[in-house]
Amino acid sequence: FPREDEYVTWFEKAGFEDVKITRIGPSWYRGVRRHGLIMGCSVSATKPQAGDSPLRAALGPKAEDLAKPRVGPLRSGLNTVLGSIGGFYYFLVPVYMYIKDIVWRLLPFLPDKWF
Repeated sequence: FPREDEYVTWFEKAGFEDVKITRIGPSWYRGVRRHGLIMGCSVSATKPQAGDSPLRAALGPKAEDLAKPRVGPLRSGLNTVLGSIGGFYYFLVPVYMYIKDIVWRLLPFLPDKWF
């Protein structure tokens, strides 16, 4: 996943001004990314003029062909199963991080890498 400074760069290259990052994560989230949970910021900016993005002319039309189906029923089912497993993981990680924060506050002598 991109770092916060990469988000700012993307917005500036897209022609936005006054790009701001706001922290929105829960108090127990300390920015640890090794478990895959990415949260904690929101990016906002101002578009200087109404109209299309300056990138639209530079990038050209989309190359996606919507006339043919993208996947078959077997692949669609596999995507559903794998997506459900991934979604369940991202449900468990914040619960784990919350419990870890409680334990870490009760036993501050434990190093963070043990969890």
